[in-house]
Amino acid sequence: MRSALLRGGFALATGTLGRLSWSSAQRRGRNLGDLFWYLGPKDRKRAHEHLGIAFPELEADARLRLARSCFRHLGTSLAELLHLRARPPAEAGKKVEVVGFETIEHIRTTGQPILVLTGHCGNWELISAANGTHGLGLAAMARRNDDPLLDQQIVALRGHLGTDTIARGASHSSRKLLSTLRRGGALAMLIDQDIRTDGVWVPFFGRLAHTPLAAAHLALRLGAAVVPTFAERLETGSHRVTFHPPLDLSSDATEATAEMTLAIEQQIRRRPEQWVWMHRRWRRRPPEESPDAPSSAS
Repeated sequence: MRSALLRGGFALATGTLGRLSWSSAQRRGRNLGDLFWYLGPKDRKRAHEHLGIAFPELEADARLRLARSCFRHLGTSLAELLHLRARPPAEAGKKVEVVGFETIEHIRTTGQPILVLTGHCGNWELISAANGTHGLGLAAMARRNDDPLLDQQIVALRGHLGTDTIARGASHSSRKLLSTLRRGGALAMLIDQDIRTDGVWVPFFGRLAHTPLAAAHLALRLGAAVVPTFAERLETGSHRVTFHPPLDLSSDATEATAEMTLAIEQQIRRRPEQWVWMHRRWRRRPPEESPDAPSSAS
């Protein structure tokens, strides 16, 4: 019954939002974000606390306003994606300005594999729009969602926008990954969340955060060009996807992960309302911060 209700809810929301104009769908999304704000006291509290870690100089009221803007942004992003799910794939390209794609074109002339480094910034799924307008040939490495039906919906949405999904840890993932790179495509990886995977402790807004190591390992092993790429919502209601120059990474995987994380942090600082502050980014702590850890004086 739960699966049937969820499936019906997606279909209804997609059909309803797909019939609206872009601006009307966004307006409904902001209202949805306000609803999430009122119905999610734990997420609301966590977002406020996390903004205090990242921006200790902000007054409590300012952090609260920023947290609410974050909820509205995420509600708008969901509405935009459901709206586009009901429209032809090319429609997404009309909503997204692409900047810096010459970076990708230049790397392709060298034959170097391309790893698109990104995070949950802006409406990050709209990086897929570069597929239709510029032939990016993107595949995203992502973990399976804990809810199989929700996972199916997310994978279907990415596919509609032109991006393949490679499930992290699946038996065929290595083969699909190499196939994407060999045909001149790009692999997208997001490393700004604390997920159940091999990781290392690197600074994120001045506090150590457990961060996936796979992107650094893969980039160093394949000699890939790591291109920081971020989506950003503009005041006009459209979006911009920017491909930045490739990072000059350390040969050490931990240091490379820290350098990648810094690139994501810099984008979040630019538009802090467009990141997922309710995510438990600092939920795990390094062993030396454990209450049972020996003191430096012992």
